[in-house]
Amino acid sequence: MSLLGSLASSNSSSSASSASSSSSSSSAVSASVQSQYNTFLTILTTELKNQDPTSPLDTNQFTSQLVQFSALEQNLQTNSYLQQLVANQSQGQVNGALGYLGHTVQATGNSFTLDGTSTDTPTLAYSLAGTANTAVMNVVNSSGQTVRQIAVNTGAGAHSQTFDGNNSTGQQLPAGTYTFQVQATDAKGTAIAATTYETGQVTGIDTTGGVVNLHIGSLSVPASNVVQVIS
Repeated sequence: MSLLGSLASSNSSSSASSASSSSSSSSAVSASVQSQYNTFLTILTTELKNQDPTSPLDTNQFTSQLVQFSALEQNLQTNSYLQQLVANQSQGQVNGALGYLGHTVQATGNSFTLDGTSTDTPTLAYSLAGTANTAVMNVVNSSGQTVRQIAVNTGAGAHSQTFDGNNSTGQQLPAGTYTFQVQATDAKGTAIAATTYETGQVTGIDTTGGVVNLHIGSLSVPASNVVQVIS
């Protein structure tokens, strides 16, 4: 039984390896396990044919090993099916995102870019969950500094604010990526939820990190964040 025991030990190592391997190596692990499984059956059959009738093999031992091989094979097959389902779902998301190409969309987010010229006046969109007493839009640079505060519409619902690209002293802000936030409160000083949006034409897509992203200018926005197609 030494050869059979050695094979079982080798199978245990393959099982541990398969549990820690990435999906890209699962096929190789599965093929290795299948090869060992076939070898195991060949050895088992040979030993059964040539066993000593006065000292038969321990059936409990090889039955246990057979069960372990079968369980591992089933687990690998299940993993393979799950990977295929994920791949199909990802491809479906990519196909759906392709429909956004060339269209202007609005998605939840709070980033926008400036090119550093006076003609660049982006429209910043937001919505309020209720009517506010005061609402202020804060424009923040890449260093986290608030460079401009603007009093905005306090009505409930969707709004847009044209930003002239200037800081609080009237100077043109340099080119770069900025973020904006809207802080709104009612007459009692209670905060009112505000949602901000990124708007622009989709020029490309990617699947970085397994997430389907849309390219809006130099920004990357998850396709799942899109709330409407404007044009």
